[in-house]
Amino acid sequence: MDTSLTIDILTGLAAIGLLLVLLLWWVARHHRSIPENQTLWQERNYTCVQCGIPMQQGWVLMGKGAIWSERTAGRPGSFALITAALPNTISLRFRPAANMAWRCTSCQLVLIDHSKLVH
Repeated sequence: MDTSLTIDILTGLAAIGLLLVLLLWWVARHHRSIPENQTLWQERNYTCVQCGIPMQQGWVLMGKGAIWSERTAGRPGSFALITAALPNTISLRFRPAANMAWRCTSCQLVLIDHSKLVH
């Protein structure tokens, strides 16, 4: 194998590795996770904005994050960047952290708190 080709391949792999490390650093820095605590739920009883019945408390696991796009900008595409995810909606933990959420079983609306992830 040509030495210059080997160097080019290694340089490319190093660049990809560096980009992955920077992406993981960015995600870890912009998504905070706190331990579960019963006080998190205190005085957080919400009613549905559509029908007015009490919403059910629970958890939402967002997967690749909640990708937000304003209505006027159109729907996000299938290949939306991870950097477009709302803060605190991506968990890199082995046992993923989740977002606190409330849902209306009647209207099927969900309210998600993305101020923090809870593990």
